[in-house]
Amino acid sequence: REGFVEFLDWLESVSEGGGVMMISHGNADILVLDRNFSKYDLEERLYKYVSKYVDFQEYLAVHFKDISSRMSLKDLVGIFCKNQGFRLHCADEDSRALKHVFMNLHHMRGVDRSTFERNLGKMRRIYMKSITVPKSCKEIKELANKLNPGSQYVLLPNIFGVYNIFASSPLFSVLEAPENYQFEVPGYSINHSTERYVARDEYKERTKVELACHIGNAYFILNHPIGANVKNPLNLVKKTGNKIILTPGTPVSVTVLVTSTNYVKVAEIAVNHEKKAVNVEKILADLHKLKRGEKLEVCSAIRQCEQRPEGASVDTNGNVDPRDKPGLLKFGQPSAQRNDKNDVETDKDILARREKQLEYCKKTDDYRAYFDAVPKNHRVEKMPRTPNMTRKYSRRQWDGAVKHWKTHVHTVGREIIRNRRGKENENSGSKVVEEKPKDNIVTIESDSDAAEINEKV
Repeated sequence: REGFVEFLDWLESVSEGGGVMMISHGNADILVLDRNFSKYDLEERLYKYVSKYVDFQEYLAVHFKDISSRMSLKDLVGIFCKNQGFRLHCADEDSRALKHVFMNLHHMRGVDRSTFERNLGKMRRIYMKSITVPKSCKEIKELANKLNPGSQYVLLPNIFGVYNIFASSPLFSVLEAPENYQFEVPGYSINHSTERYVARDEYKERTKVELACHIGNAYFILNHPIGANVKNPLNLVKKTGNKIILTPGTPVSVTVLVTSTNYVKVAEIAVNHEKKAVNVEKILADLHKLKRGEKLEVCSAIRQCEQRPEGASVDTNGNVDPRDKPGLLKFGQPSAQRNDKNDVETDKDILARREKQLEYCKKTDDYRAYFDAVPKNHRVEKMPRTPNMTRKYSRRQWDGAVKHWKTHVHTVGREIIRNRRGKENENSGSKVVEEKPKDNIVTIESDSDAAEINEKV
């Protein structure tokens, strides 16, 4: 700690009331520096003096295009500091080497101090697409405290809003916030099995891993779906390769990824062989405080957060429930109903155009055959349903929905007509002659993905 305080005192003396720009070769050391200062609660004082970080490699790419930005510090020393020796890969010597490379480069190119200071000031903030937060660092401890201030054993409904907690670090007063954060948490397997679901009107199968993770004493449930074709030892659908089956209570280490939209997902699961298996149902039952014989259910309460869309359902990962996404429906479950007034179309011209599109298709032989053969009260989940013309859609979305619907009607209607004609020919004792009915279906040009908004009424 004394060394860091001494360094801060020096920064204060050289800043002279202004901001200090710190230059590094690459950006990996920035996170190391920040976490070392955070360890001793000195990061706020650090960013009182440091106004900007500059990546020297990016600086070269912008202002010295003839010099490769991928050159190592050793190569740069060999070019711009030929008569100077440095013990590289040592923090203080690396700093001295980079300083001399920087100053000698500008001197050799005839760039004065005021010019390169102006160039440094114009450099954009450093952006890292993804930042991995180490275990047991200050950020994780702060996260645990904010999720569970009382440090009691609790089962959280989700961990929605974790990104905002990480992004509140003083570091991001001088850096751009990343696209996502990744951090590792311990946990236990609850369920590892296959499940069926509906995507674009097709029944598919995938692997589902349900996990009970915890940060300190705060437990939360995460679900990790694995597609049928994904190369993963946990994939139970794919028949090839070695398989790992997680029995309930298997200890695991889970890498969690949270994006800037506060979307939470599991990035990686690894079995923790250093820990013993536990009775995970008993742990969850204790957290739920269930009575004997009660069914174990995941807590249904949803944490209130400003970023959560009004009226949206949220899953156990803190994300919008898949049932609210028309392109991907949970097997055996209808899409969520929305009654928001903002979702109702009131424009008379748009409603008239939509009605005309629907009526044009309903006048075809295929639709009439379908309508006569299958009354509305007898239609099941997979049968065509007329799109809701009063719901708020973009032009592209609506055209895609109509195209999807009329294609489905076209397929079902033709099959009904074929079957009907086959029976008529059998009854008359004549040879069945299959005729291709006239194609009266209107084609609506659109590049929309119809599955995106396949609303059924």
